[in-house]
Amino acid sequence: MKWKLVLVLLLAAAGAVVTYRFWPAPTPQPDGPAGEDLVAAEQQAREAVHTRPSDPQAYLQLARALRRRGRFEEAGFALRRAGELGLPAPDGRREAALLLAGQDWPPRAEGILQQAVKDHPDDPELLEAVSRAFAARGKWAAAEPLLTRLLARDPGNRDLQFRRGEVRMRLADFAGAVTDLRPVVEHDPGHFEARLYLANSLLGDARIAEARAELQTCRKLRPDRVEPLVGLARCELERDEAAAARLLDEAAALAPDNPLVLQEVAAIYLRSQRIDAAIAALVRLVGLDPENKQAHLNLAQAYLAAGRPDEARRHEARYQELDRRDETDAAARRGMRAP
Repeated sequence: MKWKLVLVLLLAAAGAVVTYRFWPAPTPQPDGPAGEDLVAAEQQAREAVHTRPSDPQAYLQLARALRRRGRFEEAGFALRRAGELGLPAPDGRREAALLLAGQDWPPRAEGILQQAVKDHPDDPELLEAVSRAFAARGKWAAAEPLLTRLLARDPGNRDLQFRRGEVRMRLADFAGAVTDLRPVVEHDPGHFEARLYLANSLLGDARIAEARAELQTCRKLRPDRVEPLVGLARCELERDEAAAARLLDEAAALAPDNPLVLQEVAAIYLRSQRIDAAIAALVRLVGLDPENKQAHLNLAQAYLAAGRPDEARRHEARYQELDRRDETDAAARRGMRAP
C-alpha cells in the first residue's frame, strides 16, 4: 500500500518550517559512506538525543543517520525538531536538500535544493546528491554547474566525466560533451552508453564520419538496441535517404513503439512528403509521449499540409502550451542562480 511521506523542511529563517506531502520514490536508496555501520550511527545519534535533548545538533545527527538508513519520514521529523531547537538555517537546508534529493520531490521544493548549494558551494556530498536529483528530473542546466564543481575537485573521475558529458549532450553543448566523453570511451571501450552519447554529440556537431564510426561500434556492442540504428540513419539521411529508411525499418522491427524510432520515421516521411504516413507515426508518438513538444509541432504542420486545419490548431496550441511551460521553468532556474 502506498503511503504519504511527510517532510518538514527548514526554510530561510531558523525555526521556520514548511510541510510537503508527496509520494516517495519507489525504492529509496540510503547514501551512507561506504563501510559505515549505519545501525551503530543511528544508535549513537539516539544516545546523543537522549543525553542532550535540547541540542539541535543532536537531532541533526539523528536526522542524518535515519536518512542514511532510508527512513525518510522519521528523518524529516528529527530535522523539524532540530529546527525548533534553533538549528542554523544553512545547516537545516543542507540536510533537507540531502533528504529531498533521495525522494520524488515536488517541483516547488527545487528552491531548497538550489539554496542549499548556494549555502554550501563546495560540499561534495551535497553537490553529488543534488546533481543526481536534477539529472533524474531532466534539469540539465541546473545539474551541469554542480558536476563541473565536482570535476574541479576530482578531474580524473570517469563517472563524473560521463555524467557531465550526458548533461552537456542534452544541453546541445556538443563540443563540451565530446571533450568529456572521449576519455571515458578510451578508458572503457565497452561502455555502450558513453560511446552512444559520444556518437550523438559528434553527430550534433556535424562530425558525421566520426559519428558513423562510433555508431557502428555501438551496433556491434549492443545489436539489440535501436539507438545505433537511428543514429546511423541520421548519418545517411543527407546522402542516401533510401539507406536511412532501411536502417529505420530495422529499428522499427526491433522496437515498433519506441518514441525515438517513431520520431525519426516521421521525419523521413515528412521529408519525402508522405504526409499520411507521417501523421500516423506522429499520432502514435504523442500517444506514447504526450509532452513531446517537437512531435506536437510536427503533427500540426503535417495536419496543415493534409488540409486538416482544426487538428493542426489543436496540436499547435499544445506545442505553445508546452513551450510556455519550458520558458517558465527556464526563467525560474535563472532566478534561482546565484548572481
